[in-house]
Amino acid sequence: MHRTPGPYAAWVSWLSAFGRGEDLPSGHLPPIDAELGPQMTERLARHVADAFHDRLRRWQEAFSREQQLLLARPERAVTVLAVVLADARKRLGPLVAFTVHPGLPDELRTSVADALRETISSAQRSLEDSVRDAPAPLRNAVRQNSLEPALTRTAAPSPTGPARGRRVILD
Repeated sequence: MHRTPGPYAAWVSWLSAFGRGEDLPSGHLPPIDAELGPQMTERLARHVADAFHDRLRRWQEAFSREQQLLLARPERAVTVLAVVLADARKRLGPLVAFTVHPGLPDELRTSVADALRETISSAQRSLEDSVRDAPAPLRNAVRQNSLEPALTRTAAPSPTGPARGRRVILD
């Protein structure tokens, strides 16, 4: 007999995939709230933290690997840097979406958002420090391709979201 997973199992399964770098739909996940009970809510909070840190670590490792491209192609550093930073911002999308997931309790959502913001701000400061004495085009590329704007973007609507229609813009 096949049983439909309960809310806890659904979250654990989704969080495990998220931590591994998979971007699965999350619209089916119920809110993590008092209805689940205090022990289950606490365990889920630990799963949330673990998945978030695993995914963030994956982002950091990929970003570090891509930065090595700069060393391999110093003559094209400005172009390579712009591509590396654009890719890094794109990979932040799922993490940013996670920080605003409506199923997370407010306190947990704030905690992961703050951790992401601090990590990205630190990475940006580190980049700026590393090019402080570099030629102006490289310094400008770091500033113009900042990682921080990725934090203000929200994820695209899920496929299960509202149907798209025509937008009417009134002046």
